[in-house]
Amino acid sequence: MNQIDRRAISRRDTASPRKPQRKNGREKYEKLLDALETLIAEQDSTDISLANLSQVAGVPAASVYHFFPSVDASLTALAERHYKSFGDVVLGHSDFSPADSWQDMLYHLCDLVRSYYEDNISALKVHYGPQSSWALRQLQMENNWRLADTLIKNLSREFELPPSQDWRDRFMCAININDSFCSQAYSRFGRITEEAAAEGKRAAAAYLKLYLGELLQRRQLRFAPLEASA
Repeated sequence: MNQIDRRAISRRDTASPRKPQRKNGREKYEKLLDALETLIAEQDSTDISLANLSQVAGVPAASVYHFFPSVDASLTALAERHYKSFGDVVLGHSDFSPADSWQDMLYHLCDLVRSYYEDNISALKVHYGPQSSWALRQLQMENNWRLADTLIKNLSREFELPPSQDWRDRFMCAININDSFCSQAYSRFGRITEEAAAEGKRAAAAYLKLYLGELLQRRQLRFAPLEASA
């Protein structure tokens, strides 16, 4: 292993939190994340230090450094908490309201995502903020994959998708397209603007239209015939 490989592995190690196993450790861990929620809601992630986190949480610095080898690791831990909550709130909408078109379903999912970030400023800052480690980017991609899978599931329930082995990748691209417009808006304005949200949805729909077309045939419900009583 060369020196560059060792440095890359070292950076990866310091970007990941160390999960506690014991009850006392889990309580400290959650207390630190609560404090980080407060800090990041009030200031940029680039201004946060582990010493500051220790002071706000009232947790010894040794414990902070044990759980979080770096600020990146603490942000990764906070992202994990939010993506779990995100899954409960957004991905938990496994049954979207009946839609007139596949575009409506796409827009509905995008609106749910934006609404979550509007209601959770710390989640917005962690997802779109400037300080992004490899571990955090991996979590972001995993979350977007879950969004793509949710969209496919709901579309397949309502509409007949043409046969293809590539739908998951294509829907992931659409999710990433919408996400990029939100990210650009956050970089410029510190929030996801109405204009950026609308453009992101249109761009994602335009991409999927290349493969889905303008209209999809609605899936027909199939009922088993009732057997006559003997």
